[in-house]
Amino acid sequence: MSLEIERKFLVASDGWRPAVHSTVRIADHLIAQFDGGKIRVRFCRQSSTLTIKGARRGLVRSEYHIRLSDTDAEAMIGEFSDGPALEKRRHEVDVHGLCWQVDEYEGPLRGLVTADVELPDADFPVAIPDWAGPEITGDVTFASRRLADAIAAGPVAVSGVLDTYRTMTHLQASKGFRQV
Repeated sequence: MSLEIERKFLVASDGWRPAVHSTVRIADHLIAQFDGGKIRVRFCRQSSTLTIKGARRGLVRSEYHIRLSDTDAEAMIGEFSDGPALEKRRHEVDVHGLCWQVDEYEGPLRGLVTADVELPDADFPVAIPDWAGPEITGDVTFASRRLADAIAAGPVAVSGVLDTYRTMTHLQASKGFRQV
């Protein structure tokens, strides 16, 4: 079984930018949800991938990736997706031996920045960089479905998401690395 063990954070500052070693553009299309899991089609690096993620149990959930032709990906989106794509630039940053993925959302969600770090096991100690804001692992406020729903609902809903992000990151007083 393929597992994802991950923690997710809001990003409170641009302190990560000097350490970026790669950047890609991503478009995610949510095509189904079930019992806490989801299925999405992702376009990234001139390829298309179907990803199935199971329900989260703490930091852990099952995750499967299946390559698709662009034709099949477009057909699946046309038939099964009922919302807008989430567009973002993903930057990879190494912090104390772990690769952090910093996502800068584009389009209506421009200004929202999140970061996640995949871990070798759920108890692995993580040095949280000073640019990381509040942890949002398991918090549905910034879940893909909520973000896509906000875009579909229009500017007022998107402003609500961005206001929540700004409020949460400004309340976080991060100093240096913290071990959590």
